[in-house]
Amino acid sequence: MQKQSNWRPDLIRDGDDHDQDYGPSKTQVKAAMHELQTLGLALMELPLPLLGALEMEDRLREGLAELRRLTSREAIRRQSQFIGKLLREADAEPFRRAIDAYRRGQSKLLQEAESWRERLLADDEAVTDWIARFPDAAVQPLRALIRNTRREQQRLLADVTDAEAPVPKGRLYRELFQVLRAELQAELEREFAARATAAE
Repeated sequence: MQKQSNWRPDLIRDGDDHDQDYGPSKTQVKAAMHELQTLGLALMELPLPLLGALEMEDRLREGLAELRRLTSREAIRRQSQFIGKLLREADAEPFRRAIDAYRRGQSKLLQEAESWRERLLADDEAVTDWIARFPDAAVQPLRALIRNTRREQQRLLADVTDAEAPVPKGRLYRELFQVLRAELQAELEREFAARATAAE
């Protein structure tokens, strides 16, 4: 005997077979969770004053503080998964905007440090401008570093035999960049701290 089918075409409305929303796939859910875990790790880039100024639930703030303390790779992995779960319950968009703004600021900071280095090496008067902006900076060590960097660059230039070859950059040239970058970074973090205080 032929088995009777329960399928009834008359009960199917137009579009039922194609328009039903089955929700995100397992792959999509996994990708979304991975993105939130990555977002949690990216929040660790933010200076503490900026991170403190962001509105978030206490559990998330405590979880991020714990993540910052961890050193074990496996512990960091587990904690980032926990942070990802907490971020599912939060509005993550303000965090993404804060990270994006901070990274843009860091890129601008690097460019500014490079610009200051070239100015300081090319013009003695540039030191006066630097001191005016950073009155608490150690002036004498900076002047000495600039002089020594100029001498180093002159020695390296003298060793170049090919007129079209780029002049190599020495150790002091890189050290000067790091000194300037650190001062600019400290200034940026003071601004973040001031904003956080004003927001309280």
